[in-house]
Amino acid sequence: MKKYQLLLVIALVFALPIIIAKLMLHQQWYQGGVTNRGQLLQPTVTVAELAIPQTWQLIYWLPSTCDTACQGALFNLRQVPQAAGADSVRLQSVVLVDHLNTMSATLLQGLAQRQVDMSLQQKIAQLKYGLATIYIADPHGNMVMAYPLVAGEKAILMQGKDVLRDLKRLLKVSKIG
Repeated sequence: MKKYQLLLVIALVFALPIIIAKLMLHQQWYQGGVTNRGQLLQPTVTVAELAIPQTWQLIYWLPSTCDTACQGALFNLRQVPQAAGADSVRLQSVVLVDHLNTMSATLLQGLAQRQVDMSLQQKIAQLKYGLATIYIADPHGNMVMAYPLVAGEKAILMQGKDVLRDLKRLLKVSKIG
């Protein structure tokens, strides 16, 4: 009888952690860690007009009037590719406009402008985070992450660091671009 008790104890020692882990995951008692700082878009939104082979993009829809949050977004669009170092050749910041923009040249200096139609504006506006957001798009035109605009100098700088951190991780593991 002792043989069977010993066998049962050994089986429980090995099976009990597996049973407890399965129970924790099934009952959702454990919340897994998240490493991204931006908001992951589920499902991703594919915009074929934005596809540029071998190039990841930071995309921002430029409003008709640019407030401090907009200026912070433009600042981050200029700074993040420069801070990416060697990976900066794989990045491009794109400002989407629906008409030829008459804003000052210094405000948009160093940023590529792309004129797009109203259907794309409506498509982006229907996303969870809307137009007031910086998006990351992969080389296939899939918008994968969003960073809603923030106000305040410290918050803008922190958002730039968050975008850079996520982009570096994406570029490191990416096999496209």
